[in-house]
Amino acid sequence: MNNLYKINSKDNKNNLSQRIMEALKPFLYVKTVKKQETLLMEGDVCNNIYFVQSGAVKQYYLSDGKEFIQNFYFEGNMASAFDSFFTQTSAESYLEAIEGTELMVLSFHNFKAICSAKPEFSTQLNICMSRMNSNRVNLLLMSDGMMRYKKFLENEPQVSQRVPQYMVASYLGMSPETLSRIRKRMSIKKAA
Repeated sequence: MNNLYKINSKDNKNNLSQRIMEALKPFLYVKTVKKQETLLMEGDVCNNIYFVQSGAVKQYYLSDGKEFIQNFYFEGNMASAFDSFFTQTSAESYLEAIEGTELMVLSFHNFKAICSAKPEFSTQLNICMSRMNSNRVNLLLMSDGMMRYKKFLENEPQVSQRVPQYMVASYLGMSPETLSRIRKRMSIKKAA
């Protein structure tokens, strides 16, 4: 349960107040998943918000059989297909463990219960999601691949250390070959 409090850190993209996190504890249960285990399939309704205690989860969608990574979630992050969760409609993406992962799970039923007891939870959750989406959109709108990669390394260094480069490339909206060229250019600049 210690990583639950990392969600409150200023560095974290999912920033909920300590008081809200404490109130959540009785509503959560532990789920352990294996590497490549699917938490959510496209077309299913997302019934959970996952608080990552250890491990990593990716959110992605498929188009013409190709995987496009929307987000990575590590220790202290909240993972969910939030649109599907809030509207209780079919998800347009998948959630899958990248490595063996321990999660604290908040079900939709318990989410409704805690929102009734603590209405500020819903407000804070919406603020967190807004920040996440804004950061992600801003990263993708940077026209230059080098700028996107530098910003990515600055803001999310753990991703490049824990996931394969082809996933990083997908997350940054570029081909693995383009990312390889960018990395090579950066290493040449550092050496000079």
